Amino acid sequence: MSLHLRIQQKLEERNLRVADLARAAKVSPVAAGKWYHGTSQPKAQNLKDIAKFLGVTDDWLLTGKNPQKLDDLNMREFISKHKLDVKNESSFDKNDIQSPLIVDYEGDNQFIWIDVVEANFSCGSGESIEFHFDVVSGKQPFLPSFFYKKGIDPKNVKIIKAKGDSMAERIFDGDLVGIDMSQTEIIDGEIYAFYFEGEGMIKQIFKEEGGRLILHSLNPKYRDREVSEQNGLNFRVMGRQFWRAG
Repeated sequence: MSLHLRIQQKLEERNLRVADLARAAKVSPVAAGKWYHGTSQPKAQNLKDIAKFLGVTDDWLLTGKNPQKLDDLNMREFISKHKLDVKNESSFDKNDIQSPLIVDYEGDNQFIWIDVVEANFSCGSGESIEFHFDVVSGKQPFLPSFFYKKGIDPKNVKIIKAKGDSMAERIFDGDLVGIDMSQTEIIDGEIYAFYFEGEGMIKQIFKEEGGRLILHSLNPKYRDREVSEQNGLNFRVMGRQFWRAG
């Protein structure tokens, strides 16, 4: 059953109208009607309002299932099954990154699993800087609603492991950092993972006049670095940071 059919089901069960849904979600009746008929999908900010109005969870609206409550024993079995207790000593340098593997959450406790893998950067002629993903060393689970709310396609997600303290108080040594590799256009002041002059880095990036970029560390003991026309061939954005855990 799709999302719009679940909306129809709950409206009918509660003897409610599309106009009632529109008022609850603070949208026009036309917009609510499109959700009802499945011709458009509600935005992330509307999903919680819809779920609250219908007396369900947003996860149920998206998947038809509510999150499973795991007791301590089941959680330990769950972690062991997916090898989440395996320690990974690798960190984010030019030989370390993580790559995603999307698992059907309906058959696996409703989670989307992102695999941890090691990788290499390779540089060819001109602006050819490539990322090569290989050895799997762990997994990180996410609920489908997490990606829905952020508007991110999990197929574009990588999780890297931060190295060093240059981004403390925001990102610490050993933290896992979620990167959306579809977002490579620089937004002033956002944090990105990138390759520059032989190193993989996570920094805040600022745009300057003349097309220059300032690579800024939040820890003041590290100096800013600059990407200019002269050294720009050695710079490539991997993706924008949208999540961290540590």
